[in-house]
Amino acid sequence: MDESFIYERLKALSSGVERSEYRDISKAFQEIIRYNRGALQELEENLRRELKDVSERFYLYGAVAPVGDASIVNDFLFPMLPEEEAAADRIATVFCQCSRAEMAELFEGSQELVVETEDGTFEITATLRPCRRFQKKIEELQNVFYDNGVYWRTPYLPYVDRFGDVTSDTFQPQTPIRSIRFRERDIPVSLDLIPLWNVEPISLKCTIFPVPAIDEWNYRHTLRLPFVQDGYVVRMEQAIRHVYMSQAGLEIISEEKVQREFSLYRIAVRRDINIPHYPLTSNFRRMRHIDRQADNALFRPRTRAEIARIVTSYEAGESLELLQIEEGGCGPIGGDAGLYHYSPMGREKFLLLFRARRDGFLLEDQVYFLVQEVQNYYPQFMITGRLEPKTP
Repeated sequence: MDESFIYERLKALSSGVERSEYRDISKAFQEIIRYNRGALQELEENLRRELKDVSERFYLYGAVAPVGDASIVNDFLFPMLPEEEAAADRIATVFCQCSRAEMAELFEGSQELVVETEDGTFEITATLRPCRRFQKKIEELQNVFYDNGVYWRTPYLPYVDRFGDVTSDTFQPQTPIRSIRFRERDIPVSLDLIPLWNVEPISLKCTIFPVPAIDEWNYRHTLRLPFVQDGYVVRMEQAIRHVYMSQAGLEIISEEKVQREFSLYRIAVRRDINIPHYPLTSNFRRMRHIDRQADNALFRPRTRAEIARIVTSYEAGESLELLQIEEGGCGPIGGDAGLYHYSPMGREKFLLLFRARRDGFLLEDQVYFLVQEVQNYYPQFMITGRLEPKTP
């Protein structure tokens, strides 16, 4: 029954007494209808809130862009190091478009390079070193996640590992470098590129006067967030005790009772923008109904189907096909269980065999990421992977 039916029924009644009695009865039904509508809307809102993956605010995205083009996408992606300073111990920072294994070879020993400057072309012997300053930024963010109690997923930022610092003891260019290439390797090398990610350091000040916290010792600082749909983590200090989200914004429990600025990291959710040159990478995971049920289960099944479900739930595995899961096998691409890595006697082994659906120089990184995720779900196993050659 709805309101239109009630009005139509009233029009059909001819007797005034009947109309009066029916009107009194219909008022009660109208109240029931309004209550049911409100209860249904509240239920739908609660379901949307429950089904929404809170961790979607903390997925990490990565890309590469020229230094001059970084500001074009600064509403979503930001330079990992906003102010890259020149260092006397390196000639240049290069980006190599090659596989993970090839990049590891470049970091070993010396390399024969051809450097073109405004003064001419030179053949030099140089060393390529990993850019640890980019990895340190990821480690710093990981520590902030831990301090805020936010679940840290394995980051998939493979472009960071393709940057290398060129150093040489015998060559110091006097003019700007135009290009660098390998003399005996067919690997594309780019200059003036920087890694991007969706993490922005910001500072916010408590605009509301701090109020005493529930413990009557600390004070609650409320920060109004500029983008409520994004994720935020606070760089913890000794005076900060606790951080949590509320309807008003980000609540910080601190010993300080005066208004002050807090240092935060904003993790921007994905925007619909065009990424030039290289595709966008992410550790985004599709939260289907079956994935949510598996995460909430007390016991995770140890089956091939469950491993395949984990692999197919990540966006990074779209260009890969899981061919087979071999028991007792061991491949060249291994997972890393971090500080809690252990290999007890008789530990089972699983080998994940992948095949590429399309070509790309990040395929090994994708396999490594998926193997790492499966390893995190099953720490009692030793998970390794192998990339099978693409069939013609």
